[in-house]
Amino acid sequence: MSTSRNSDVLVYIPCHKDFVEALEQAKRLRADFEVYSSHADARFKKLIIVVSVNSFIPDNSDVELAKNLCDEVIYFGEVLLADVNISQGFLTAIKRRPEIFWMLSTNDLLTPGAITKLLTEFETDPSLDIIVTNPKPEPQRIILKEITSVNGVISGVIYRTKNLLQFFNVAPFFPWTGWSQLTVVHAALKFHSSLNALFIDQNVVFTQTEKSISTNGITYAHSFSGDLIQKFLFCKDDFERRSALRKFVRTNYFRIHLYSERDKREHDKSQLITSEHYLSWNSLISESLLKSYTPINYFIYRISKKIPFENFVQNKLMRSIKKKLQSH
Repeated sequence: MSTSRNSDVLVYIPCHKDFVEALEQAKRLRADFEVYSSHADARFKKLIIVVSVNSFIPDNSDVELAKNLCDEVIYFGEVLLADVNISQGFLTAIKRRPEIFWMLSTNDLLTPGAITKLLTEFETDPSLDIIVTNPKPEPQRIILKEITSVNGVISGVIYRTKNLLQFFNVAPFFPWTGWSQLTVVHAALKFHSSLNALFIDQNVVFTQTEKSISTNGITYAHSFSGDLIQKFLFCKDDFERRSALRKFVRTNYFRIHLYSERDKREHDKSQLITSEHYLSWNSLISESLLKSYTPINYFIYRISKKIPFENFVQNKLMRSIKKKLQSH
């Protein structure tokens, strides 16, 4: 296989019942890229849009619309779940070998001119490896050395593939953690020691749609435990592992009850992949790690599972405690 890359821009949009919203994203991308590419000196010549549909059969009219908007639409029927759909975006990028790759969620609504802003930044700085969106408004160019400052939102990282494509194959090994997109950056950092990064305000690129607290608790239960597991896996020694586990409990105590409610009920362990108890084994693994490495924090974790801290998010005292714990 050739290792050469081109000046293409690949945007991969994983979706489910929000297929129509994915097509709306594609419309916005096409319109914006048309404006960008109309300039004679535009570096990036082609926009490729791939939509991957997980466990949803769209109407025929939407299927026809998708043919006009997208370069490829992958339909998986009922055989796939969300995190596998996300991770295979990196395999799509390996296959198509673009210069710029962006995984875009349907929940992150594009702002006008978003892709023009991103591509202009990559044009301005040929050494730029990634753009990271975050809630802070001030743009910042940094030499990135740690994964901790990278936003885990799937739309939150835009990649120049030159120094990163060889690590895209890491993602399919970690979808069960809920954070396969972060493992790509982590693997690249381990190899290169650092990446050239630009941090920009996410609001100049997209606006996130809000979900209720209870919905988040159901949807991202596996990701909450998976975050602890992934942090553990990428530590270099037991000292670092214990430190990471302690920090996780200290900074997330107020979320533990919320993300543990879904999997309290007994369910058929032979059905490991179900929408009702999606990747519920993550909670078993994370608690086992805590019990083995930091018994005291395991005890705190078990107590926190019983206290509905999410009901007190507006309480001033609770917010003050949370802020102090997170700052240490």
